[in-house]
Amino acid sequence: MRTKKKQAIFICQITENSLTVMKCLVGNNAHRQFSALASEAVPPGINDKNLTEKLGQLFRKLEYNNNPLIVSLPRSKVATRYLKVPTQIPSEIENIVSLQAPRYLPYPSNELVTGYQIISKGKEGYADVNLVIAHKGAVDYYIKIFRNLNIKNPKIILSSYGLCNLYAYTNPPGAPAAMLIDVDCRQAELVVTLYEKLVFSRYFNFNRDEVNWKDLFIEEINKTRDAYVRELSREAPQKIILMGQEKVLQELYPTLSQQVHLTVEVLPYEKKVNLSQELLNSIINSDTSFVSLIGLGLKDIEESLDLTPGDIKKEFSTVSRKKERLRLVFSVCFIVLLLGLGIAKDLDNKARYLEKLKTEMSSIAQEAKLLETIEKRFQLLEGRANKKTQSLDILYGLYQVIPEAVFLSNFSYEEDKQVILHGQTSQLNDVSVFVSALQDSPVFKEFNVKIKYATRKITQSGEMLDFEVVCLKK
Repeated sequence: MRTKKKQAIFICQITENSLTVMKCLVGNNAHRQFSALASEAVPPGINDKNLTEKLGQLFRKLEYNNNPLIVSLPRSKVATRYLKVPTQIPSEIENIVSLQAPRYLPYPSNELVTGYQIISKGKEGYADVNLVIAHKGAVDYYIKIFRNLNIKNPKIILSSYGLCNLYAYTNPPGAPAAMLIDVDCRQAELVVTLYEKLVFSRYFNFNRDEVNWKDLFIEEINKTRDAYVRELSREAPQKIILMGQEKVLQELYPTLSQQVHLTVEVLPYEKKVNLSQELLNSIINSDTSFVSLIGLGLKDIEESLDLTPGDIKKEFSTVSRKKERLRLVFSVCFIVLLLGLGIAKDLDNKARYLEKLKTEMSSIAQEAKLLETIEKRFQLLEGRANKKTQSLDILYGLYQVIPEAVFLSNFSYEEDKQVILHGQTSQLNDVSVFVSALQDSPVFKEFNVKIKYATRKITQSGEMLDFEVVCLKK
């Protein structure tokens, strides 16, 4: 099952006997599925080079590719203490626990690394915290190994917090205080949880080949309960939650149920946590417990619990900020490049469109010239038709008003200027009647009608009156 880089986190544990890497897939809704596990036994006396090579093989097997990494630090390498500090400000708490650490481990503060978790806050400004202390050399050993694998920024978290996370995940909020016991074939880790947070923890080794190993186990449980009550001044937990290697649990559960005066339960976490079938088979067939790894992968761990030394955190933070700035610069440049390409493409499209319009306009211009010529011809023909129609109107008007005794011998028409009528009649009165009729005619209403001359002439048919009438356009 291949996944995107950002969808996977890895959890790793290095012990004296084994190397273990687990892969957890994180969905869009923060739902997590544990998909794969790679583990290998470590021979006694193995050197750092061979150990690094074996661990690198496990990472490659699970297709690690710069994913977030959580390292489970064994309880045997850590000391824990429950403190009450006179502040609730994280930066001040960090300074206080750093100064308090040499009281519990015999080393100067610069050789120790600390982590803490706030358990509760009081009304008077105090805070109850659980202090985690480790020797810087032990943590640097892990940092060195992962740097050799080119893994720059692992989070180093105490394994006990994995037990608390798993218990909180599989139980409803507000579950009562309980003693959590994680066992495998060689050792046990005991954690007391309160308010769903770790308040006390210890570990011990045991040998199942010894006849009385179960009695020794019960003795360690009683020691843990008594130390918890003594150091925290609280009521002892009334419930024991067993988890871990199934074969050991099957041997241990009946004895604890009968001899320990507490409620004893086995946590069936495999039914409540999303485990792939391949991973579940690996868990069942292994002598090692993977409870802490699963718990550390179930939810994000508080930064205050990271045991990575402060100077290395600053180094990682500086590198991370530089990478973030580079990403930001590249992102801005990429966006500017995209915008530039978009603008250039838009301008190119507009230039192409403009060129296409010019081509179309040129084609249309040629057609328009032809249409213009045709239009002019139509206008000329229309003008001629209009003028022809006007002359016909004048002739029709003459036909309507000309007296029977008047004969026209000549008709002259100049467009929009004048009409000249030349004719003969026998009586002058006929000419006057003719002119009056023209003046009253609608056709000649835009003309001034006058008699130019009227002259008597002797012809073969007798005496006639020759006349000429001029009609001038007003």
